Amino acid sequence: MGRRRARARGAGGFAVLLCALLALPCAAWAARDLWIAERAVDVWWLWAGEPVRPHGPPTWATTLLDPLLLLGYLCAAAAVLRRAPSAPCALTAMAAVTLLFRLPLLRTLGGERLSGPEPGVREWALITAGAALLLSVLLLIAASAGRHGTGRPPGRLRLGPAVSAALLLVGAGLVLAGRQAYWIRELGWPLYWADVIGSTGTSRSLLQPPPNWYLLSLVLLALVSAVGVAQRAVSMRPLGMLTAALLLAHGAAGLAAEQRAGLLGRLSTLPATRQLEVGSSAFIALAGLVALAVLARAVDGRRSRGPEAGPVPPGFTPPAPPSKLPPHW
Repeated sequence: MGRRRARARGAGGFAVLLCALLALPCAAWAARDLWIAERAVDVWWLWAGEPVRPHGPPTWATTLLDPLLLLGYLCAAAAVLRRAPSAPCALTAMAAVTLLFRLPLLRTLGGERLSGPEPGVREWALITAGAALLLSVLLLIAASAGRHGTGRPPGRLRLGPAVSAALLLVGAGLVLAGRQAYWIRELGWPLYWADVIGSTGTSRSLLQPPPNWYLLSLVLLALVSAVGVAQRAVSMRPLGMLTAALLLAHGAAGLAAEQRAGLLGRLSTLPATRQLEVGSSAFIALAGLVALAVLARAVDGRRSRGPEAGPVPPGFTPPAPPSKLPPHW
């Protein structure tokens, strides 16, 4: 048991280092975009999806995903340092999401269309994506070692919050899936698929996954995390909270862009398709916010009584000792 715990502590320290290495490029690229922007608010509008040009020849590098990943890495590292039971699950969730969103960058950054006038910026972005993929695989290994090194029971989520969060995640996932079905019908499958794999060159930032890849990934994360949360699995809680945060950011960014375009003030005069788009953004943001709040307090605090269970409840009496003690007791 002592050797297993020592191995778990070593894996935890390695995981914290990996989280720091993953968070550092996110912070560096965000600082770089803030540096080249004429105004800091331009970076926010870039993250919200507005086509803002930076000052001078450099190209943008980050999206709204990067600060969210940065915050997720820091939270996962903090969970490891606090020796929280959910730390291995949080590490696994961050590693899986990083792999999902950084993998298509190897294709989009490998083309010549994003070379840009700034020397070396595309190469550094490609190195960032490749390093993130490698570090994520190592993070999965460290999370697995930490999970096997701790003998704590997984527990279960409380029924009410688990069902509520699962319904909200499913609803947001289905709304996003409906959007994708609409664009498949409007664009046709060949053009839509080209945008999924990044062949159309529509990315506004170097580290931006192809837009439809990102949305399909959100649908997948929402449905997978909803199934896990509905089963009241504590191991799925970090992934559910991360997905809820991504949904909240996506919906809020869409609403901010609509407000800047002046569409919210004349919502009743818009075509039905635009009204549905604004309404779906509002629902996704609200569903992500409520699911995040619910999952934050969804852990069942009741634990089985044992050596570390604390004081026994009133009225509980321990069993009587045996009438005959063993020899040399």
